[in-house]
Amino acid sequence: MTTRAAMAIVAMTAVLATGCTSATPQGSTDELPEGTIALFDLSLGDCLNDASVPLRADMTDVPRVACEEPHDSELFAILSIEGSVFPGETGLVSEGQERCARAFGDFVGIPFGSSTLDFRFYYPTASSWAQGDRSIYCVAFDPGLKVAGTLLGAQR
Repeated sequence: MTTRAAMAIVAMTAVLATGCTSATPQGSTDELPEGTIALFDLSLGDCLNDASVPLRADMTDVPRVACEEPHDSELFAILSIEGSVFPGETGLVSEGQERCARAFGDFVGIPFGSSTLDFRFYYPTASSWAQGDRSIYCVAFDPGLKVAGTLLGAQR
């Protein structure tokens, strides 16, 4: 496992959400008010100030901000998970790592392994799975920096 992949796995957090099923990156064109939003209300292209979110925290809301404002990350994929039995944290981490890395290239415009950008993802906990959560939320970020604007097509 590469250092970069290991860092991405360590940076993942668990969330409580309801299932959304789109995996095609799209930008959000609406002006987004600063504040929090329920995870199930997130849309592709939403920008977040989530760098200070505790790792592996059960959450229901995330701090959303207008993408024109400096922000930590941008939601680039919402991936649905198949199955009725909770696959466990290890299974979800593996699936999230693989599937977000594939979607990352479509969003940024170059493959993940060639990019200076990184990603992390939110995935269901055992308790949120029991409530119907079947989504992985992939977010792109520029390590150590805040971004103003979108990372869609950044090609870096």
